[in-house]
Formats: sequence, structure tokens, C-alpha cells
Amino acid sequence: MTPKIGIVEGFDWRREDALDGHWGELRPEERVYLVSAMHTWGFDTFLYDPRALRRENADPAKRLQEPDHWPITFDAARDHQVDFVWGLAPGADGPAPGLFDGVERLLDLVASGVALLFDDLPGEADEGQVRAQGHLARNLEARFPGVVKAFRSRCAHAGAPLASVIPKLLDEELPESVALFWSSADKKAKTLEHVVFPDLERRSVWVWDDALTVDSTDPAAASLGPLAGRTPDILDGVGGWMLDAYFPFARSIAPMAVAGLLATGRVQPDDAIDALVNVWARWFHDVPRDAFRALVGVSAGTLESKELVPFRESLASKPGLRELVDHWCPAEH
Repeated sequence: MTPKIGIVEGFDWRREDALDGHWGELRPEERVYLVSAMHTWGFDTFLYDPRALRRENADPAKRLQEPDHWPITFDAARDHQVDFVWGLAPGADGPAPGLFDGVERLLDLVASGVALLFDDLPGEADEGQVRAQGHLARNLEARFPGVVKAFRSRCAHAGAPLASVIPKLLDEELPESVALFWSSADKKAKTLEHVVFPDLERRSVWVWDDALTVDSTDPAAASLGPLAGRTPDILDGVGGWMLDAYFPFARSIAPMAVAGLLATGRVQPDDAIDALVNVWARWFHDVPRDAFRALVGVSAGTLESKELVPFRESLASKPGLRELVDHWCPAEH
């Protein structure tokens, strides 16, 4: 079976890290652009899970009443052959009252399904808790067959407590159609070859790849170059590969796009920088292509900061890029 290849909008983007007053999740127009473009980059699945907003998203029925952009978003995903999966994190207090109504509303809007995410619950995981989570998954599956696409527990990598026990228990409890998320214990791993997967008999395992993830808007933490080690080989033997993006969109769009192009073999490593420039140039169509080539080179240390001087004005006019230019090429240049 061909593995699922996706992007996770999974930011822990707190209010104190706001840029231009924006935090928490992508802007609606950014998300629509992303789900419309990602199929051309090799991706077929989009998982919505902005972790800073998990409490607000616990009741999707209420969440979907507020903005009017969700129908447009789901239509864009459908029209571009992308499965839109809504991440649900019911929490320690159990499912929110509107959970089942919210799932029904999601399906009415042509969402492809949901993922159950229990990776940030307080306290220690135990068998009773895991069985209760499996019970919820079975109830959702009974009411909405095929709606639960994937499940993530707190035992999501080989180094986690009870990682040798919980996945096997989930393998028994969950419907067979539900994939189990797994990842490397080292989120900055250059390859995925060393990931120790659980030995499961009944279900597919999806890799949750944190290699692009950064925890702040600090320009020094930005990852702008091609992601190493993600080649078509990483898709061998897994049911899915989901790349956790980072914030803000201006910085992450090109690296995550090229990660998909490299992982699916649509772009070769020698052409990765050109591919990065092409992606940014399509999103920021009024910025010179050479500006992005200089930005990548300076951030990687292969070019001197003076190479950014001719492009300061055009790059600094874009939210999310302004801070990068000020960091690597201060105004005194």
C-alpha cells in the first residue's frame, strides 16, 4: 500500500511568541494556499493540530461556528486531492460535550476524518487510561465508520515510559483501520533509519517527523535550508510520513515543500536550493528570486551578510521574514 505523506499544522505557538500580532495557527489564507499547493509537492494529507489552541479545538462544533473560512479550506483540500484530518485532543477530563456533533459537522464540510491525540495529558499513562482512549476510538468508529485515521499516545517513541507496553495494548484496543503515530526520540535526527518501530500485528504505523520543528520565533532557530536525510527510502516499510511544520508560514513554506519533493523523488538533492527559491518566489511573487537565494546562503553561513543588503527592503516588507533580515543583516549594513 502506498504510504500517506502529509504535513502537520501542529504549532505550539504561544501568544508571547506572536509576530505582527499573530500566533497560535496559520492565517486562513495561508492554510488555503498550503492545502491547494501541497499536492504538487508530493503530499496527500493535512493534519490540523495547533497545540496552543487545543483547548479551543476540543469542541470542533463550536470552533467551526466562528469563522467562515472552513468550508473554503475543506473545498480547497478536496479539489486538490488532499485529505484534511482534524486533530482532536479530548484531554484528561474526557471528550468535550460537542465532540460527536463536531465530528459530524466536520464530515458535513467534507473533512476526510480525525486523528485522536493524547500526547500531552498530565500524569502517567496507565492501562485503564489507554483502554478508555481505545473505547472512545471504537465509539467514534461505530458512529462514523472510517472517520478515525490515526492515534497518538504519550508513548510515541521508543524512549518513552511504557513504550514497550502501550503500543501493543493499543494494537489490541483500536479498530484495525486506525494508524498509530510513532517518531524518533531525537526530533533533530538527520535520518529516520534508526527509528525503532513497535512490533504491531494489526495496524499501520505513521512516522510523526519533528525534524523541522522549532519552539520559538527566534530568527537564529529558523531552519531555512533543505531538510537532510528525507529521501524516498524513508517511505519504505511505513504506513505514513507526516512532517510537523514550524511557524511562521513565511519561514516554513519552502523547507516543508522541498522536504516533500525530496522524499517523493520529484526533486534531487542537487536541485533542492533551486526548488526552495521557486516555492518562496511563488508565494512572495513581488520579491526577487535572488533575495531568497541570498537568504538561504547567509542563514547557512555560505554567504556573507552583505549579500542581503540589496534585498533588505523587499524581504523586510514581509511579516515573518523581516526578523530574519534584521538578524543576519542589521540595518547598519
